Amino acid sequence: MQLTNITVSELTGLLGLIFGLVGTTIGVFNYLRDRGKLVVRLQWDMAITGEPEEKRVGCITITNSGRRAIFMSHVALRLPKGGEFSHFLIRDAVKGQKLSEGDPPAVFPVVQEGLEQYAREWKSIRAQVSDSTGKEWLSKKVSIIPSWAKTPNITVERDASPQSGSHPSP
Repeated sequence: MQLTNITVSELTGLLGLIFGLVGTTIGVFNYLRDRGKLVVRLQWDMAITGEPEEKRVGCITITNSGRRAIFMSHVALRLPKGGEFSHFLIRDAVKGQKLSEGDPPAVFPVVQEGLEQYAREWKSIRAQVSDSTGKEWLSKKVSIIPSWAKTPNITVERDASPQSGSHPSP
């Protein structure tokens, strides 16, 4: 086996190539890591202290888990397609808010009254956050049925209806 002699300029070129590739790789990883990322969570049937126990609200929690600040322009509930409205805008979130790395989560209560009309499609309702760049961040679909979507016991109404064939005696 024969060893070749490497000159100083060749060694310098080889080291430059290695360090250049390492520097470029670290730069790409930092670029990908340094993005802002919002985590949006929607929960139903939350109780508020100081309010009657039977009054329940939804809760939208928004956390910045990225490394850059994000300005939220507005927060809304995205409703199922085919209805009269496509979104319910959250009043407290219209003014916008900046979320930086390490900031506490932004929490917005959602009044549940009026959502009964979407009881059949409750699984499709999601929280949506729009940022100042136009990107939309969505919550995961909720897996626990909210109280406003539970169907009441309709057997009494069904048994008393004229279609059931039994008529009450006079």
